[in-house]
Amino acid sequence: MAFSEEAITDVPTFSEFLIRRLENIIYTMPKLCIALDTDYHTASELIKALKNKQVVFKVGYKLFISYHRRITDLIKEEGFELFLDLKLHDIPNTVKNGVISARELGADYLTIHVSSGPEALKQAVEVAENIKLLGVTLLTSLEEEQLKGLGICLSKEDYVVKLSSLALDCGIKGLVCSGKELPLLKSKFDFFAVVPGVRLEGDPAEDQRRVVSLQEAIKHGADIIVLGRSVLKAEDPLKKIEDVLRLF
Repeated sequence: MAFSEEAITDVPTFSEFLIRRLENIIYTMPKLCIALDTDYHTASELIKALKNKQVVFKVGYKLFISYHRRITDLIKEEGFELFLDLKLHDIPNTVKNGVISARELGADYLTIHVSSGPEALKQAVEVAENIKLLGVTLLTSLEEEQLKGLGICLSKEDYVVKLSSLALDCGIKGLVCSGKELPLLKSKFDFFAVVPGVRLEGDPAEDQRRVVSLQEAIKHGADIIVLGRSVLKAEDPLKKIEDVLRLF
């Protein structure tokens, strides 16, 4: 059987073939985010001990309400990204002002409930500047049974897809989503994925319903993986975090 010169030159070299294969299997590893749902002393010790490590620190109600700038300034001064998990959910002008205040604190990430509505989302986007806004669709503690109790007659998958589409259409770039819904959402949308409810091997689910393993979250394309109780309740939280970082 004869081959033309053109056909022969189109055959890739082994090196080219190998590079193409590697491009297909290599993926960007996610960032590790530590949820500082603990007391100020423990949080500050962890922040200082992890200096120069590639982690993001998430501040929720517990520390933010009690310590506000004391904790957010410490995170920024030590050179870390600040994730404010305040889940803004209010009328448009109040949400907008909340985003402006978060911006003044130097927040890198800020959560907002998508159910605040399109106008609130659009106003948040207008003033966000360098903050990556993260839309919250369905809390990982909720299942379909709870949705029905709230009068929402959609499956949890349809509900999450509907709110995700709304958020992205309004200019929100990131979504907070359970690892259970992540493959579905990644198949439909291009977005920055933050996955909470991640558990390490042997950890109890506790009040989180839709949990996944660390390996599942990485496999399904998480951009940030949030760990809280899995590391904070360990006998040695610092060692636990360092062990997890070795997997990234």
